[in-house]
Amino acid sequence: MGVCIMNAVKMRFLEDIDMDTVKIKKGEIVNMSTKGNHHLQFIKSGVAEIIQDEPKKDSIKTKGKKKDKKRMVEKNIKKKEKTIPHTLIKKPEEIINNDTEILPENTNILEPIRNDNTPKWLIISEKTNPPNKEEIKLIMQGEQTPWLHEKTFETIEENMWECKKCMGRFKSENQPETCLHCDRGTTFRKITKNISTNRWKLPRWKNIPIEEIEMIMVYHDLVDIIKQCIIFPEDIQYELFALWIVASYKKECFDTIPFFIFRGLIESGKTRALDLLRELGYRMVHTTGVTFTAMCRYTHFHGAGVLIDEIDNKIDKRTETGRNYIDFLKPSYKRGSIYACADLNDQEETKEYNNYGFKAFAGEKGGYDQAIFSRSIDVHMEKENPDIPELKYVQEDLDQLQTILLNYRYKFSDPIPLPLDYPLKGRDREIFSCLIQTAQHIGLGDEHLLEYIKQRKQEQIDEIQDSIEYEIIKAVYQLQHGETTIDGDTTLMNDAPEVLLYNDISSACGWNLDTEEGKKNRQRIGYIFKKKLLLKTKRRGQGTVLLLTDSKNEKRLENLYRRYHIK
Repeated sequence: MGVCIMNAVKMRFLEDIDMDTVKIKKGEIVNMSTKGNHHLQFIKSGVAEIIQDEPKKDSIKTKGKKKDKKRMVEKNIKKKEKTIPHTLIKKPEEIINNDTEILPENTNILEPIRNDNTPKWLIISEKTNPPNKEEIKLIMQGEQTPWLHEKTFETIEENMWECKKCMGRFKSENQPETCLHCDRGTTFRKITKNISTNRWKLPRWKNIPIEEIEMIMVYHDLVDIIKQCIIFPEDIQYELFALWIVASYKKECFDTIPFFIFRGLIESGKTRALDLLRELGYRMVHTTGVTFTAMCRYTHFHGAGVLIDEIDNKIDKRTETGRNYIDFLKPSYKRGSIYACADLNDQEETKEYNNYGFKAFAGEKGGYDQAIFSRSIDVHMEKENPDIPELKYVQEDLDQLQTILLNYRYKFSDPIPLPLDYPLKGRDREIFSCLIQTAQHIGLGDEHLLEYIKQRKQEQIDEIQDSIEYEIIKAVYQLQHGETTIDGDTTLMNDAPEVLLYNDISSACGWNLDTEEGKKNRQRIGYIFKKKLLLKTKRRGQGTVLLLTDSKNEKRLENLYRRYHIK
């Protein structure tokens, strides 16, 4: 037992340990490896304790040097504090996280809820049960023992304070001066802060045993109630909508999250879709008048989802606010995305906001930014009358489903990432991976989802190929690779051309230059090359030509051939 182990701690055992390979007597001191943190199991269960080596006593000279060093550090800290604006200096009792709270001096998680129509904090704490002899043996062998970790749930009032003298706790909306228990004036520690009841719908809490929750049945209940409350044009969209809601309770497990866009005419159910997301999703803020700065704080400080109605009025590149909206929203589908801006209180500093999270939009056109559309599940709403005219008729069912989903968040394991060879690539993987992970996690098959994604991809290909840009780039490919002559007959050319005349491209497209339509299309070639396809052209004696041997054009053309699915 006296062997020296690297990265080890000294532990005194408080009980006898008798196993096949290891026997430790009560009071014996053992050097135990910290690898895998298995030594923590003995400490938490009360079987052993860590022994700290006594520090060597400092000489009088060394003590004096340490005191001088301490004074200098304190002096430098005070100097720095003087240069920091007063509004940025927080008192210890003010440094409490927002909404997914962690109580000071422990690792409890707090979740705002509403029970008995009163806002409260739900405290989620994890404790470790002491292992028996067989479990100790497993721990010594490096095995995982997750059943020893148990989560407990309890509720506590908002605005709770703790007296630092008698440790008594009481409720007070303002900073207390006298303890209500010991009637003494002292310092107090803030345990919980105020709860806003207007940001998002606070869920009701009921501690449901995990064995009573069948997530696949919960999913089907979700789909059923969604079908009663709203009309989507395709059946698969009810499933995507329900999976998006379930996934919102495991936001931290995904690398990317798709936007949802609901667009259609007035009274087509766009706003009802956002209402349902607010009723069932995790921390969904539904608003028509959210300012840009408020949106930053929702996502950064509260980890909330943002539901924006009348999005057409918000996303407008002609206004500064509209450009800010677009810059904030575009990358926010991806984990790790931040929005940076200048610190108004310090000219040398910046502020960074985490903008990653769930977002859904509604409007007649769904906004004007194609980049946001490319990251979205787009639903074209039609004017229909669902079975449930108002959500208040199914409010109890909605509340119950949200309660179950909150249990799912804190009691179930996390969804597993998709494997590297999963048959989903590029933007489709970014958009749908979180929904497929959720489907697999709750026991739902993914074959029908993959079939829908494949069909959606083909529709996108058909859409881009039904354009003049596709006609032009296809003609360029055929002329470059000698697949057709100018007359349209298929043939092979020995040498690839270095340039292409606009007239040759027009002929390869099948445009008759003697007609008005043919002339009009011919005139658009230059604009499309420069502004849309971003290709380099040049004027020559025989007319304007496309440079095929230009290095930038060569790379760009390869990308365009793949984009338009020509190769």
